[in-house]
Amino acid sequence: MNLPPFRVLAFSGLMVLSLGVCAVALLSGHISPESISAMVERAGSLGMLAYVAAVVIMELVWLPRAWGLLVGGALFGPLLGTGLSIVGDLAGGVLCYALARGAAHQWVEGVLARHPRASRVTQLLAHRRGASTMAFLRVCPVAHYTLVSYAAGVTGVRPAPYVLGTAVGILPASILYPMLGHAAMRPGSPLFFAIIGIIILFLVVTIVAARRALKEMP
Repeated sequence: MNLPPFRVLAFSGLMVLSLGVCAVALLSGHISPESISAMVERAGSLGMLAYVAAVVIMELVWLPRAWGLLVGGALFGPLLGTGLSIVGDLAGGVLCYALARGAAHQWVEGVLARHPRASRVTQLLAHRRGASTMAFLRVCPVAHYTLVSYAAGVTGVRPAPYVLGTAVGILPASILYPMLGHAAMRPGSPLFFAIIGIIILFLVVTIVAARRALKEMP
């Protein structure tokens, strides 16, 4: 399973577009960090619940999870945003997995059969179902987050290693992207560019690691 350059470029383009829209909105005065903080404070716990639910829904319908994680940092700050992102990320992954193992098993099989990258992930999980494999698939940009969740359920990965591997594997993105979303509230700041640099380095390292690991897998 090679990692196609277009997928990396598409993800990079998505990130640039998202940050660009945010920067334009901030610099034009349409939104401000203060107005966002006031809105979140008024929403209270309902706002947190709505955010977690939105992340879960995004993952159910195959939308890029990076959007949700960036918004988490922008709305709630780096610490609370990270915590809520982890909760939403894990809940979305568990729900997709449960659907694939249960009532929606046949439907999910049909969806995966029509997805060009699903067969290799399914084959991999059919042979290696441990927590380390799940963590690897979550950390490295091998396939879409939702695809991995569905494939794990279809192939019969046991709940304990699935949850453990997912919980460990989502940590880097669930920490870095909320931090970037928070830093994007002040585009041009040293923190903003530092986080972008860290994320670029993270993506390069995981892509290289994924290529090497996948060559050694059956």
